[in-house]
Amino acid sequence: MFCLSIPHPEGHVWKKGEISGNGWDQVIVRLTTDEGLTGIGESYHLKNPTTVAAAIKGLEKMILGQDPFNTEYIWETLFGRVRQMGPTGIAAISGVDIACWDIVGKATNLPVYKLLGGKTMEKAKLYVGGHALGWRELDNLDDLIREAEKYVNAGFKALKLRGGRALPNRGDVESVKALRKHFGDGIQILVDVNDEYKDYKTAMKMARVLNEYNLFWLEDPFTFSTYLQPQDMIKLSLNAPMPIATGGGTYSRFVMQNIMENGGVDVVMANTAKGGGISEIKKMVAVVSAWNKKYSPHCDGGFNTLSNLHVFASSPIHITEDMYMEWDPVWPLGEVLTDPPVVKDGFAYLPEKPGIGSDLREEALEKFAYRDDTWYIKG
Repeated sequence: MFCLSIPHPEGHVWKKGEISGNGWDQVIVRLTTDEGLTGIGESYHLKNPTTVAAAIKGLEKMILGQDPFNTEYIWETLFGRVRQMGPTGIAAISGVDIACWDIVGKATNLPVYKLLGGKTMEKAKLYVGGHALGWRELDNLDDLIREAEKYVNAGFKALKLRGGRALPNRGDVESVKALRKHFGDGIQILVDVNDEYKDYKTAMKMARVLNEYNLFWLEDPFTFSTYLQPQDMIKLSLNAPMPIATGGGTYSRFVMQNIMENGGVDVVMANTAKGGGISEIKKMVAVVSAWNKKYSPHCDGGFNTLSNLHVFASSPIHITEDMYMEWDPVWPLGEVLTDPPVVKDGFAYLPEKPGIGSDLREEALEKFAYRDDTWYIKG
């Protein structure tokens, strides 16, 4: 297990409110079998990569000697150890579980999606997200449009910008308005609030104002996100004029069950690296399917994009139809992955190599050796 610090490309600035980033943190789990097969997984950093890494280290003695094919047994065993640790424990399990699935795929010479029931789509439709389309000041919206034009010219039909500036600050409203005016109705616009609208009244007010611009969804409005504030998220989803999405707090099927039984949200943005791994996201998918909601993977670059792609591509059509998967166009794929996913005209094509479809470039371990986390608090 090791951490990586991958800086943004020179000149790229990504601001999004109270906590912004100048790069990507990766917590990587690498498991090796007695036969020499190696599996790679990622655990979400939770903006505290060394804390997540320490949790994984604490599970090491429970992993050694296990059969990677026994994914259910391994998951339940590890969960028994970490269930009082909340999201940190779930994130720790995630990387281990993904690495096990990667090994199983390599051992059987099959891509993971075939082990999950086969594909329900030939390619995944993408929206631009991740570390793109950050905040701009009102006098600098032309720069936001220029960045968006790069992605639209590359074939993307959906763009997610960072929100969080509630009225009377007009940053969110004017940014959405500028994109809609420039591109017309030919693209979808998504807004990720990143937990910055604070309370229900503020979020509801913003939803009504932004509804004029035909948003595809409004994502994670509340300070404490879904994990700690599920009732407000459910209430907003039931009353807002546009779809409400959540990806910031779907830590395990148990959180998802609670949300659905109390009214649900419109779109569940589960992430294999933070929600419990491939095994657990498949269970979340079953819950979403039973409640007839929508599923769109939350990704933020790196290996979790690959593992999320396998789950998304093997999920029931009725929950993925018309949905996009998140894609970070800034993340340096070729510098980190041996076989990055093929992306063309706004679609990601399914990896056909065994396992999740790629390994880590060994030179990346030195080039992006962990120095410090890449998140900073607005001063």
